[in-house]
Amino acid sequence: MILALTLLLAQYDVVLANGRVIDPESRTDAVRWVGIRGGKVAAISPTALRGTVVLDASGQVIAPGFIDMHAHGHNDESYRLYAMNGVTTALELEVGTADVPAWYAARRARSTPCARQTASMLTVLPPPT
Repeated sequence: MILALTLLLAQYDVVLANGRVIDPESRTDAVRWVGIRGGKVAAISPTALRGTVVLDASGQVIAPGFIDMHAHGHNDESYRLYAMNGVTTALELEVGTADVPAWYAARRARSTPCARQTASMLTVLPPPT
């Protein structure tokens, strides 16, 4: 009964408490509470939020995913390290790849989530000569 009541009172699935929210779009740079519902940010508040799980984010930065515009490591280990550093998009904008279809096919063939995700990455090539 107590567990059921606790779940009913929880407004969010997960709450990140007291983290420094940095969001360039809204120009937010402040300590906030972040409520997540259904895997999406549902609220950002200067006051406490209730959640099924509350994680203390004091001293941590909460931000949208970072874009690395010049990444060289395009393999599973590099993707794992990017994710651990908050990079959600890693682009090779220096030269790209010579064989675009083979590049996409190699990533689609892998079974890891990181490799599948990067199959949608932008590849920029120089104009044909």
